[in-house]
Amino acid sequence: MMTKLREFSKFFIILVAAAFIALMVFEWGANYSTQSRKRDTVGEVNGQKLTYSEFNELFQQLYREESARTGKTNFTDDDMQKLRDQVWERFVQQTLFQEEMKHLGIAVSDSEVVYQIFNYPLEDFKKHPAFQTDGVFDIKKYRAALGNPNIPWKQIEQIYREQIPYVKLQNIITNTVRVSEEEIRDEFEKNNIKMKVEYLGASTFQFLSDSIKVNDEEIKDYYKTHKDEFVQEERRQLAYVKFQIKTTKEDTMRVLKEFDSIKQRLANGENFNDLALEYSEDPSVKNNKGELGYFARGDMVKPFEEAAFNAKVGDIVGPIQTAYGYHLIKVEDKKKENGKLKVKVSHILMKVHPAPSHVESVETNARLFSEDAKNHGFMEQAKMNGYEVNTTPLFTEEGDFVPGIGNHAAIKAFAFAAELNEVSNFYRIDNGYIVVSVTKIEPKGYRPLEAVKQVIENRIRLDKARELARKYIHQFDDKIKAGEEFEKIAQSDPSKKLRYDVTGMFSLASTVPGIGYSVEFNATAFALKPGEISDLVETDRGFYYLKLLEKTKFDSAAFNAQKESIKNRLLNEKRSQIFTNWYEQLKEKADIVDNRRMFNL
Repeated sequence: MMTKLREFSKFFIILVAAAFIALMVFEWGANYSTQSRKRDTVGEVNGQKLTYSEFNELFQQLYREESARTGKTNFTDDDMQKLRDQVWERFVQQTLFQEEMKHLGIAVSDSEVVYQIFNYPLEDFKKHPAFQTDGVFDIKKYRAALGNPNIPWKQIEQIYREQIPYVKLQNIITNTVRVSEEEIRDEFEKNNIKMKVEYLGASTFQFLSDSIKVNDEEIKDYYKTHKDEFVQEERRQLAYVKFQIKTTKEDTMRVLKEFDSIKQRLANGENFNDLALEYSEDPSVKNNKGELGYFARGDMVKPFEEAAFNAKVGDIVGPIQTAYGYHLIKVEDKKKENGKLKVKVSHILMKVHPAPSHVESVETNARLFSEDAKNHGFMEQAKMNGYEVNTTPLFTEEGDFVPGIGNHAAIKAFAFAAELNEVSNFYRIDNGYIVVSVTKIEPKGYRPLEAVKQVIENRIRLDKARELARKYIHQFDDKIKAGEEFEKIAQSDPSKKLRYDVTGMFSLASTVPGIGYSVEFNATAFALKPGEISDLVETDRGFYYLKLLEKTKFDSAAFNAQKESIKNRLLNEKRSQIFTNWYEQLKEKADIVDNRRMFNL
């Protein structure tokens, strides 16, 4: 037990370093540029300044903690940009929250901290085996460890001191939130009351054809009356040169020689699973020492599976190449289970990596190109070096995706911080490096009519098709009102454009095959009585008459069993939304000055 607790204390040193409360948790990382350090203030929130050195110090601390927590040492440029953004967000949050706490007189006493630690353990304690009995958290074991010096209680106490004021603040902001009995019942019914209907419909897409014409005047009128729908945010275009890192035959031979060494060590009597722990690049090896357990045919990629099933128990086969790399496989056992043959194996996975000298050479080429392009021009330098230049289409600042490049927060940040024709430093990407330059800036404004003409034409054609569908199904109103069966009406349709179908059982929250998720369709069905026919229902896909065939009854026992959990879920959702809205309003009212772009942060 003591050994487990010593190991546990190491875990909690990492936990304490990384843990923080809900909205205030943030990540870290930055690859700081020396450019634009002339001004010292990265940003301000209501006059509270964050200097470059403070930002850097905060980053360094958090970066070390993240590395310790995850074991990760190689952070990509994309990782760095995302984490830089979150460093800033934490500063904003902490500043605004602290102001509010001070304004509201929120404080925390020693007795509150002790009470919370004693009665409300952190989730990481609850999940740790050292404090469980038969897989269930044991409060007695936890409390017995409160005096254990191997667990860093002072640091854990600090977590509670930071959490409690936040919880108090959250409670003050959300203390008026209530969930009514009606809301709980509605939520239960939405997921538990099932219905079955037959329907008769006319799909809009049945009437969409090239025969529907749209003239220029209609397009112009639509553009004028819907112009606000065509507002376009600022867009940028990048030119880029990629520097790919490729593996060679020599890299593969190096891995195969490594396997020869492993085989020799196995022949000398060393344990396969110990060597897996030493060599394997399978992320799960730390937990399973290479053991994959039993699997049947079809569970693994084919080359791996064939090698395992064709070998005898005790055989070591490979290396076998798959998309994941090269595998050395040890067949541990074979058995039949429910008529299926299963094999149990352990494996050692090694991937082919490019030689460090090659990586260094490619990095050097990217760095030199970036430096030269900044002095001589991006296109000119690429042409001089014989590099292929690609360009992205115009794109907006939203999200991290850059067309042609992929998700890369750092490149996206550069694209919208840089001036026209400015050249970036080099960035790490999958399989290499990249250097980019801003080649076009299109300011925010309305998209021109010519650019959206086809979109407008398609919308008008769809509207016209929708109107045709509406008129078509109305031809059958008299038959429907007379109580004629839906199926017979559909069969009598000379154009065969009416659709008749019977749904399976579905709830208010369900997607109905052939209809999709339609609030109008589902709500109408829910409101009907068995045998009752609805008025015409309009959905995104078309127009439908519904007839309720079956509807389950309200299950009081099931409702009472779920009532408390539904209430708690709805309450938490409401509180979270209200607190988030309150925080966003707080940010809108705050005087925030963001100078990060000046520091390439």
